[in-house]
Amino acid sequence: MENVEVSCPECSPDLPVSHATLKEGEDALLRCEECGSVHRSKKPRIVPVRVIVSRGEESFNVTSLLSGIIRVGDEIIVDDEKTGEAYHVQISSIEVGDKRKESAKVEEIKTVWARAVDEVMVKIAVSRRETTESIEMKIEGDREFTIGEKVKVNSRELKIIRIKIREGGFKSKKGIAVKARDIRRIYAEPESMEPRRVSKGERVVIKKRESVWSLKHKKTE
Repeated sequence: MENVEVSCPECSPDLPVSHATLKEGEDALLRCEECGSVHRSKKPRIVPVRVIVSRGEESFNVTSLLSGIIRVGDEIIVDDEKTGEAYHVQISSIEVGDKRKESAKVEEIKTVWARAVDEVMVKIAVSRRETTESIEMKIEGDREFTIGEKVKVNSRELKIIRIKIREGGFKSKKGIAVKARDIRRIYAEPESMEPRRVSKGERVVIKKRESVWSLKHKKTE
């Protein structure tokens, strides 16, 4: 059963919401998945759209068939018509003509920029003595990290003390949880002072960073 996004006369007359197609046709019979009402409506056009997907420091182009209205901040599944690969992404920018817009119909869109959120790179700054290590690890975008939580990276146990989010600002209150896709950096401290051991094949990169003193006196990253 195909799903489309159109306005619902019962619960959402101004904004499109997800509908299941019950019967095809010029005026398709649709069922609103928000309120369950059934009504007829013209199905939105499905058009190929150029999407630039960024994952970590890499970017690649895909051509995906999209319909309806796309908005900055939306999370959608992008299917690459050439390779058949699918990506869970969050829309970060929309280009219409020579302008950037917060939302637009797919027929008007020139290019969409998006960030892959199915798998993301999380950076963890670990303070130890007079240095700070930077650990980069790939993880599912839906994985939540909680202030005060103890996380195990390989054989090393770390305690999360604060999190910098992508929209700016920090979270430091114990118990607050943030999804990996929304994290810019995690700040943590080791639970023990044992030397770090890295097992072969683990997708973790450790780099020496600046002193704790200079980290604390930075205004921005």
